[in-house]
Order: sequence, then C-alpha cells, then structure tokens
Amino acid sequence: MKIGFTGVPPLEKIKDLKIKYPNAKWFDLDVPTMGISKEFAVQYIPETTCSVIQTILANSFAIKPNIILAVTGSAKCDQMMFLLPIITRLLPDLKIIETKNNDSKNFGNPISTSALPLEEKFRLITENVLNTEPNDVPAFAKPKAGFWGVPPYDFSILKLFPDYTHVFGWTRCMENKTPINLQLELHVDKNLPTVFFCQSFCAKNILAKELAHKHKGLYVEADGLIDNSTKAKIQAFLELRNCF
Repeated sequence: MKIGFTGVPPLEKIKDLKIKYPNAKWFDLDVPTMGISKEFAVQYIPETTCSVIQTILANSFAIKPNIILAVTGSAKCDQMMFLLPIITRLLPDLKIIETKNNDSKNFGNPISTSALPLEEKFRLITENVLNTEPNDVPAFAKPKAGFWGVPPYDFSILKLFPDYTHVFGWTRCMENKTPINLQLELHVDKNLPTVFFCQSFCAKNILAKELAHKHKGLYVEADGLIDNSTKAKIQAFLELRNCF
C-alpha cells in the first residue's frame, strides 16, 4: 500500500489512514524525487504552472500510489484542485481523498526559531508533516536573518543563509500544522533582515512582495532551479545587512 499526500493534511485524516493502513508507505508528492523529472508534467499542464504542482503530477504518475490524500482550498491552492481531474484520468485506479485543512490547534514553531542550519530546518519541517504529536523542542536562538515563504523547489537557496536564520511565512504555518493561519503567515520580525521568497506563478507572491515592501526586505520570485544571478542578489542583501 502506497499513500501519497500533498500540502499539510488535517491530523485526523492522517490518523485515520495510519490506523486503517498501518504498514503503508507514505510519499510527500510536493517534494522532488530522485529520478523523477517534473518536466513530465508539461505534457498535461502549462509550463507556467508552479514547479510544486508540476512535481506533484510527475511524482503521482511515477510512484502510482494507491491513495492520494489531497489538500485543496486555501490550505494548499486552487491549482491543486484543478490538477485532480488530470491525475484521475491518468491513474483511473487511484483513490483520491480530497480534503481541506481547517486545523487551528497550535503545535508551535521551535524548529523555525532554532539555531539549526536553514536547510536542516526545512528538511525537518517537511518530514514532520505526518507526525501527529508535538516534537521535542529545540532551544530558541536569537536570529541573524529571516526567510519568509514556502519550501522552495530548489533547496540550494537555503545554503546561502547564515545559521540562526528564522523561518517565517507558510513554512512556519506548516510546522505549526495550521496551514490556513493567515495571521501567522503574515508575521515577521520587523527588525530582522528578511528574504521574502515565493515560487513563480504562485498566488502567495502577492503577500511576498507586499511584505518585502513593508519591512524593507528582499523580494525573490523564482521557478525551478535557482540561477546564479538570484543567488548573488540574496548573498549581496545578506552581506550588506551584516547577517554573517
């Protein structure tokens, strides 16, 4: 039994499927998988579709899970809902459980505010989506910089940031297991040099650009792999703001 999931499914749905299929192998369809190219997806959806949505389609076709627990609505995005008929056509034997996540119980943000390297923070947050109980609490660390946004398609961008970089935006909502908590998503440390990142073609660019303007941060929009000019822009911003 293989179960794929997208976004941050509600905890009760996760618990129910874990009880029903205790030996199932779970796959995070949002995350790029070694040997599976997102380029497969452009046969069926526009190239201007967010890389994460392209990745979901490519992973679904290659992995062929028995069940997909698909989060739609404001907890994920409209594009996910629009993708489901394509997945259904390509994989007619697949069972799709479409769900929305209105969970409001706060699990906290200890990983986001710890001293761990930024790439490690993102790895732990994404890997903990299926955990239904709070984790051990890492120690709070005074931040040197901030990263606001969603998990990037290309994690190499995270290596540009110093340790003690705090995580904000929807990724912090992921850790808190409240993906529709807009107040938390809008929260940033106004005195902290922050990069506001979003995948190209994602509606959250509206928030990213507005918050970057409001808090005098750096707005970065990128699709797929991060190019050298974008990396240079981020490095220059962090160095000019004395983040190292």
